[in-house]
Amino acid sequence: MKSNMLSDSLRSFIIFGLVGIVNTGVDIGVFTLLTWWQLPWLAAQIIAYGCGVLNSFLMNRKWTFKQQGPLAKGLLRFVLLNLVTLGVTSVCMLLMHEHLGISLWMSKGAVTLLGVVLNFAGSRLWVFRAEQVHVNVRNHR
Repeated sequence: MKSNMLSDSLRSFIIFGLVGIVNTGVDIGVFTLLTWWQLPWLAAQIIAYGCGVLNSFLMNRKWTFKQQGPLAKGLLRFVLLNLVTLGVTSVCMLLMHEHLGISLWMSKGAVTLLGVVLNFAGSRLWVFRAEQVHVNVRNHR
């Protein structure tokens, strides 16, 4: 049974990574298009990042974690998870780069890996977790 859970987790993590690659493409594609249309880069970044997050939620919901049911609760949790991850990785990057003197790109690489792990764990354990059915069994004599 443990082996099956491990293989399910590995499968989910691999699909999660592939979805992340697609999300990066969505983000870069939307950003490129919007800046090509002369939208200011900050507005383009916000919109493009939002498109990547939405795409991530929809793809991970359907393929990575195979969840069904109402969208709103999961979407709210997913947005909150991404905001928490953004905060944690930003603080870590600040500490690594500004206070420890680690290069900007080494810091970015490290916090990107941290973000992937945090997002996967949060997605699996909180956002897309399977709802458990609780059965109350009483013994009658």
